[in-house]
Amino acid sequence: MSTLRLQTLIDRLEGLAPGKVTLPQVQQIVGDGQLDDAELRRYVGVLPNKYARRSVHRSKWFDVLVLTWAPGQFTPVHNHGGNCGWVRLVRGQIAEETFKLVPGSAVPDAAVAANVNGRVGNVGLECTGSGVITTIGAVATADRVRAIHRLGNPTDARDFTVTLHVYSLPHDSCLSFDLASRTCEPRRLVPDPLPV
Repeated sequence: MSTLRLQTLIDRLEGLAPGKVTLPQVQQIVGDGQLDDAELRRYVGVLPNKYARRSVHRSKWFDVLVLTWAPGQFTPVHNHGGNCGWVRLVRGQIAEETFKLVPGSAVPDAAVAANVNGRVGNVGLECTGSGVITTIGAVATADRVRAIHRLGNPTDARDFTVTLHVYSLPHDSCLSFDLASRTCEPRRLVPDPLPV
């Protein structure tokens, strides 16, 4: 298998015409080749209180990030504000739970929710599936059909996990869901500093 340098990945993404930014096209690029461990190392580092999000590249069309997860660290249940996402497993394992709205629920657009002070109600969700990806190099996707999910490193994992994330368009905010209260609230997504 050939080595995939981060700059090569970025160049291939940025070389796509806007109409070619599709789930299968980007999934093929993100999953093509073995990632260069030496290049990734500068982005990898566990944080004690949450998973780490470190920016590799940002442009008009794409965000590329490396996330590091200690055992038991998960995202909240969240959406992608209409954007598509690709997650490649680099090291360890990554668990995913997917959700859909229950009948009678409504999710506001992220832009609308951002204008509301506090939580927005009536967003009941039900779990539609769960699984754990253990194959290094596997690429999972999120789109408008699979739009609400939660990712994390299983609590019983023995070691940290590393994932490469690509979003189109850039992913600055999302809605974070509270299943018990049937509410959601806007959440800003800010990259963490590189480890020292």
